[in-house]
Amino acid sequence: MTTLIEQLITKLGLRDEPNVLEKTTELVRLLDLRSTNVPLHVNEYGKIVLCADLASTLLGIGFDKEQALKLSMLRKSHYLNHKRMFEKLLDLNKLASVKDICVQLSLNEVSRKAEELMTLFKALAATQDTDIDTNHPQYAAVAVFHACRLMKTKVSKTKLMPFSNLRPTQWQQLEHQWERMIAKHYKENKVVSVSDLEGKLKQSQQENILGQESKKSLKPQVEDYEKWKARMLASAQAKLIEMEATNSEEIGA
Repeated sequence: MTTLIEQLITKLGLRDEPNVLEKTTELVRLLDLRSTNVPLHVNEYGKIVLCADLASTLLGIGFDKEQALKLSMLRKSHYLNHKRMFEKLLDLNKLASVKDICVQLSLNEVSRKAEELMTLFKALAATQDTDIDTNHPQYAAVAVFHACRLMKTKVSKTKLMPFSNLRPTQWQQLEHQWERMIAKHYKENKVVSVSDLEGKLKQSQQENILGQESKKSLKPQVEDYEKWKARMLASAQAKLIEMEATNSEEIGA
């Protein structure tokens, strides 16, 4: 048994990875104990390869899924179904988080963006009446996928989908739902920012107008010459009439 495990670990390219052989062997033995009354319907190669897959996941080590499918001699759907069964039997069915997915696929650079998208999704889900399990791994997987798209990081959809436990049609629907959610979120943020900018621009323009009017009020007004001339003649004539009236009173006295 150990020899076969070593051979398959080597073919999977995991021979030099620390603790993989020991962990795989441990899981195979534990699986044999817990599946005594449970028919696994899987060959020995498939069982070992699947345990090596689970061991790599637990240790945070990259795993060649394509090579694993070849060595296991299982169809992809059977491989995934048996993997879920093994996880349950071994009590390993931990829900994959954004961090788990990013570590396993070496996508640490998009981890923060994916967490932001998860936070956005959970906030929107909290406002709805529907009972959505936001901890389901499908949401973590699609969050990483869209984070990669936003940050222009290449990632194979086929590597992400197994984390989601979704069929291709279900994944496609979820992908489009998130696409609309993200587009709406960024559009609203853009509208808010433009509105703020326009408000600040209007306020600045109003302040400039008030400042200009204030300067005008402080600046002395230049009177038209003709109006000044007429005003001065009228004033002189009024004073002349007043003087003549005063002289007439003095003579009469």
